Amino acid sequence: MEHTFKKAESPLSMPAQLGIFLAANAVSDAVLAVDGLHCAIHKADYIAGNHDLRSTLLSDDGRHRVLYSMAAPLPQERDPEGRLAGFLRASAGSPGAGVVLLTALPFLKLTGADYSGLAAAAGERVPVADAVPSSMEADWLDGYALALDALVRALGPRKTKKNRRDVALVGYMYDRGEGDHAGNIAELGRLLGACGLRLRCVLPSGAAFRDLSAALEAGVVVSLPYGREAAARLASASGARLVETGLPMGFAGTARWLESVCAAAGVKPPSSAARLRREAALSAAPALRALANRKAAFFGDPWLFGAFAGFAEELCMTAPFAVLACRPRGLSLREVPELLLFSPRAGEAREALASFPGCGGPDLAVGNSFWRSEGLAPGLPFMEFGFPSYGRHALSAEPFLGYEGAVRLVSRLLNTLQSGAG
Repeated sequence: MEHTFKKAESPLSMPAQLGIFLAANAVSDAVLAVDGLHCAIHKADYIAGNHDLRSTLLSDDGRHRVLYSMAAPLPQERDPEGRLAGFLRASAGSPGAGVVLLTALPFLKLTGADYSGLAAAAGERVPVADAVPSSMEADWLDGYALALDALVRALGPRKTKKNRRDVALVGYMYDRGEGDHAGNIAELGRLLGACGLRLRCVLPSGAAFRDLSAALEAGVVVSLPYGREAAARLASASGARLVETGLPMGFAGTARWLESVCAAAGVKPPSSAARLRREAALSAAPALRALANRKAAFFGDPWLFGAFAGFAEELCMTAPFAVLACRPRGLSLREVPELLLFSPRAGEAREALASFPGCGGPDLAVGNSFWRSEGLAPGLPFMEFGFPSYGRHALSAEPFLGYEGAVRLVSRLLNTLQSGAG
């Protein structure tokens, strides 16, 4: 009798450790010390060279910023904490290290090691902070948020005299050092400057750890979705005013974001800010007829989806199909999508998307590289967007946030539709 075996599919999500790798990649002198065997080194391949052409996590000369203790679950060591303490001291002594993030593979976390205590004891030369996730329950977004919170703990408290017009953005998803994120940061700095505010720090932003301490001097801490705990901790440590926002995407979304930040700083957006919005909207106007009434299917993270769905509504588009690569989370949406899946298996997502035949289905797909690699909806025009992005890089400034980012997104959506199947 012949048997046909169907290949098992993993859920469309990413592990918590990968989020910690992303956070380490986003701080130029961070050393990621991993308690465990080096089997997890492959997580760097999601980022270095494939997604982020400017990544420095790995080095040609072998001086990587990701180090492994090489501890195994068996046999048990006589002094595992002594071994780990030595590993942390060596990690802190790595050339150029400005901070050490300590994490662990799940099988070693189960041993009950005092990672927080060991990290605190090892911070004589450079700060050491633990970011050990519950890998069985958490996902990559949890890991990223946990690592950002660890970085803020490593900064320590500092209540100094503040300039209420200095702003720190905390919880930014800096997944690579290319021009899309450099463009976002420049654009948000430009818009805040137009309102009489100064962007003092973005955490993280690819800068060295010592540069992140500028966030403690800001009068306003803007909490972005990827690091709510880190933002709250930083505002508490510095005495700054805290304001929670979404992502400033689109024309209306950016205007609302500016209003929220200005209100926290005690200023009113000037007329020049409204003029910047009108100018950007005018630049995008020729594309609006082609985009009207189009349906987009989205694959990626929930906060990028929420911002994109809001912008789609501005463009008279809809985003009724969303496959989110994470565990279930609450979403702030005006309308619940017709199809909303959290970390489904690829086959489940393909079947669900195919169940909307004819005019009921999407006109284009917007999402990360797994949309194409997993064949979620073959034949749809595809705009690559979000992490990871293996098929599209940004070697110069290409923001997707703020008013300039809104114009560029409109251009990309239009070109995707007109180019046909991806």
